[in-house]
Amino acid sequence: MRGTCFFASSKNGNLESNKNDMNSALSISKRLSFAIVSATLIFVLGSCKKDPVKSMPGPGEYLNSKVGSNWSYATTGTSSSDWTVKVEDSTALYLSNTFQMYKTNTAGVISRNYYRYSKGNYSVLVLDADGATQEIVYLKDSMQTGKKWSKSIKGLGGILKQYNYEVIETVSKTVGSKSFENVVHIRLNIPSLGYTSDAYYAPKVGLVMVDDDYASSGNTYHTEIKSYDLK
Repeated sequence: MRGTCFFASSKNGNLESNKNDMNSALSISKRLSFAIVSATLIFVLGSCKKDPVKSMPGPGEYLNSKVGSNWSYATTGTSSSDWTVKVEDSTALYLSNTFQMYKTNTAGVISRNYYRYSKGNYSVLVLDADGATQEIVYLKDSMQTGKKWSKSIKGLGGILKQYNYEVIETVSKTVGSKSFENVVHIRLNIPSLGYTSDAYYAPKVGLVMVDDDYASSGNTYHTEIKSYDLK
């Protein structure tokens, strides 16, 4: 509005004054326009900024079965030990299903376990009291809190050992100096043994922490991952 008045006044001979006033007004107008545009851009860019999208684990990501992959763990509690696990170039067949061998070394004592992933289930082979091989699902891709499943295995004296699993939660977890996302907390309870474990599995890495409690004997153990090399 003031600019329009300046142009009208120039017809009355106040041209120089009017020019100065007009230039001043234009300068103010430009500064205001710049401020408004800047504020608008800040608002738009700020409102368009989104939190990074966290990718969810894909099928089978909680078990690394690539030959040569290895993990180091430390266990403390009733007794302490350091131990390693390595994926070996060896497999086993059970009911026409292929299981990958994982070799555990605890102070020179070697044990071998066999794992596989299929159709959303992570499983391990175990032996029952008669020496017969059994397959137990210890983890599932379906991670809804409260999800449960069970498996019965024949124990000593013919007593059935009921393996009861439950998804407790899916959380972010820091173990030592390492941080992990989408960590699944699985609780296993075997009533006949008075045994409970709370295991934590991270995508790509697998087991990162576990607490074992043998209520019948009073023994307790805490295990944490120390390092790993994934192939």
